[in-house]
Amino acid sequence: MPMHCWIALQTSITTEPGPALMDEAALQRTVASLALGFTPRVALVDEAVLLDVTGSLRLFGGLARLMQLLTQSALAFFESKNLQAHIRRAQGATSLIALGRLRHAAVKPGQGRTRVADLPMHTLTAARPHLSVLERIGCRSWDDLLRLPRDGVARRFGAELLEALDRARGSLPDNHEWLVLPEHFEEKLELNALVTHGPALMAGAERLLASLHAWLLGRQSGICALRLTWYLDKRRDVAPTGEMEVRTAQPTQDLRHVTRLIAEHLAQQKLPAPVHALSLRSLVTEQLVDAAAATTSLLMEARQQGDSAVELIERLSARLGPAQVQAWQPCADHRPEQMQRWVSAQGAIQLIASGDRQTRARRQKGLKKVEEGEARVDALYPTWLLPEPIRLAAVGDSPVYQGPLLRLAGPQRLEASGWLMTGDAAGDGTGVRSKPAAIRDYFIYRSQQAGLLWVFSERLPVPQPEHAQRRAWYLHGFFA
Repeated sequence: MPMHCWIALQTSITTEPGPALMDEAALQRTVASLALGFTPRVALVDEAVLLDVTGSLRLFGGLARLMQLLTQSALAFFESKNLQAHIRRAQGATSLIALGRLRHAAVKPGQGRTRVADLPMHTLTAARPHLSVLERIGCRSWDDLLRLPRDGVARRFGAELLEALDRARGSLPDNHEWLVLPEHFEEKLELNALVTHGPALMAGAERLLASLHAWLLGRQSGICALRLTWYLDKRRDVAPTGEMEVRTAQPTQDLRHVTRLIAEHLAQQKLPAPVHALSLRSLVTEQLVDAAAATTSLLMEARQQGDSAVELIERLSARLGPAQVQAWQPCADHRPEQMQRWVSAQGAIQLIASGDRQTRARRQKGLKKVEEGEARVDALYPTWLLPEPIRLAAVGDSPVYQGPLLRLAGPQRLEASGWLMTGDAAGDGTGVRSKPAAIRDYFIYRSQQAGLLWVFSERLPVPQPEHAQRRAWYLHGFFA
């Protein structure tokens, strides 16, 4: 059997005094959650976090490399919260040896690899109630106690101390209650003072988000949706709670974007009564792949840098309101006026995040048709359609818009049978009116002032004089 290997960790915040982001208990739980990313056997014992890394050494390249990665992960986490932390660590063949060395090094720095026999008695939890008696009989180290008769030690100090010594020596297995993170994160925080303004709730929300971040790292998951609830003063004649939900299109462990979204919402929140507590609950989470596996390249330059377009849309929607930030969605319709519709970006953001698979598939299909010689190509459709086509002047048989136009492509003939044009309501709830059947020839023109234009022509319905214009030209859209 491989020799067991344990690590004991103790963390302290060294940042200058100020509003505490987390207390000692929260700090210990945070470190334990981070440790779950390296081994499933993590326990909270007294002031330390204990890790059984026996089965993880090969995976992470040995004990030294594992301890280095663990320390870097913890320091990076606290750095992201603008906290400076000091991490003490010790290693041993059993959990009690690792814990004893950690405690000894806290009193005498540099003693993290002290021999087990030389560890002082105060480093053993089970011996602490009997330190004064042990001191009087000359037992100052673990080795001194081991030299005493076992029966006499059991009668005088109880069986618990002997069992602790046996576990420290490896004669008995370590029996700890392993830390298991819940399926859903939920934590409540009592505020130090009543809060009457929405933005002031952000300080408490950041404390909850720090715990959520550690929970996500331990679960190796990303958050997609969460709910922040605030509890109002019961002495007021108002609802007991208020809440807000924040959803993201992509699961994330980096909560800076989520923090900004919550701040935007709270900046617009009006509290009907003072708030005395906050709670945060995860609604939707997803398992995440490693960042290196998420890209086909191992180069850091190939990975995403900065905020994505999806994050920008979510932040603008939170600041301006969902109705003020819109996105277009394609529709299965042959009529240009009905090929797309504008909806709230919040409702369409899932399609944006996934790359809009339907649009890509349709575009690929269109490109394939071009190869087959067909005229219809999705790439020739404009980015912006006008609410109603604008009649253009013409010189000879060519349209004019802010000067002469240069034809680039076309014609692309489309039958406009039964098209619905914007204008008077038809009484069917669409707010448009029908136009008689017509044949349209679409062209792409370049304007020196306006860029690429989508223009169509229609034959005039009645015979025209010999030298008169026989076609009517309309501007229908713009290309980005």
